[in-house]
Amino acid sequence: MVCEKCGFGQMIDDSYFDIKVYKCWVCGNRRYVDYPRRWGSLVCARCGNDMNEENELGYCDSCLKLLNIHMGRLKGRTYGESVCKCGTVFVRKSPTQMFHSKDCRRRALGPMQQTL
Repeated sequence: MVCEKCGFGQMIDDSYFDIKVYKCWVCGNRRYVDYPRRWGSLVCARCGNDMNEENELGYCDSCLKLLNIHMGRLKGRTYGESVCKCGTVFVRKSPTQMFHSKDCRRRALGPMQQTL
């Protein structure tokens, strides 16, 4: 059986009682055969438990506490002011943001992409 998380080709049978479980010994991912994961609903990406509200990382409250992640600090995070190539001053929302809008990015990178 192939691991869904890391793609390793061999999972170990880790069944207990009447519950069939396969475990990846590389990444630790567990697959419960009779209980498939519910994609599309609010399910924690780490442990598979139900979540009350969606967040950027996709982790439930208990996993956030376990990993010592404070979501309140991540919500309003900015990366300082920067000047776009068109001269507009903007606040970066990611550390790699270089342009203030998608249209400005297309205009600046358009001639470069046509020459390649």
